[in-house]
Order: sequence, then C-alpha cells, then structure tokens
Amino acid sequence: MTIQLINSLMASILAFSGPQSAEISEDSGSDVVQASPNAQDHDASKKMLGRYFLRGVMETASGLQLSEDGSFQWYLSVGSLDIISGGSWRSEDGLVTLIYDPPKDGARYDPIGTVIMKIDGDNLVPPEKMGRGVYVKAKARPENK
Repeated sequence: MTIQLINSLMASILAFSGPQSAEISEDSGSDVVQASPNAQDHDASKKMLGRYFLRGVMETASGLQLSEDGSFQWYLSVGSLDIISGGSWRSEDGLVTLIYDPPKDGARYDPIGTVIMKIDGDNLVPPEKMGRGVYVKAKARPENK
C-alpha cells in the first residue's frame, strides 16, 4: 500500500514523460547523453547553469542543479517522501530537457524518464501535468570583502 501511495504521489507530481531525442555517445561505451547544440543553444545552456529551487507548491521542497558537464542533480521532499536523482540535461529552442537516470535497485518509485521545462527568463517552468510550481534560479551570494 505504501509503495502504491508513493508511486501515485510521484505520478501526480512528475507524471510527464516525453520522447528522448538525445544522441548517445558510442565511443565511450557508456550511455552518456551528449547534446550537439548550435552556438545559440550553447550560449543559452551556459546561462542556465546553476541551482534552482521549486516555488509555488505548498509543503513541497525541490531543487535542481544544472552542471557544466551536462549532468544534473535533483531532489524532491514531500511529507516523509524524499527522493534524490540525477541524469543529463541539455538546452535548446527555449527548453531544458532533463533525462533522468533509471532508479537504483530497490528504489521505491517508478522511473521518471524525461522532463521538458520551458525557460522563462532565469526560471524553469515544468509542464502543466507537474503542477503550478516554478523552479526559480538561485542568486549568487555577494562576496564579503
């Protein structure tokens, strides 16, 4: 019953799974996703680097970090449910595509798959199926002098 409840909650929060349109690197022998962006998309990707925190969803904490190496880390905390995951990401045509790694053996939630978020200024807007929240980009801390 508990696993069904968790899966149901995850489905309502992260039910969006779209097609994957990434290229898989064959020379490394691993399933590393590599984007082949044009110059404009590369500049947009650089701008998107950093940490984001979910705003606008009651009693839910979630964060996302987009790293320069094309990887991301993500967490979700709702009630007593805490999930940490990651994968690869890319930015193109005003969208950020997150391709989640499959869950580790024994994980109590279904695979998330691919999530595509719309870029809105410095923020990321998840698909409507995920709710009304927005991932707001964290501001850099001023350096103490």
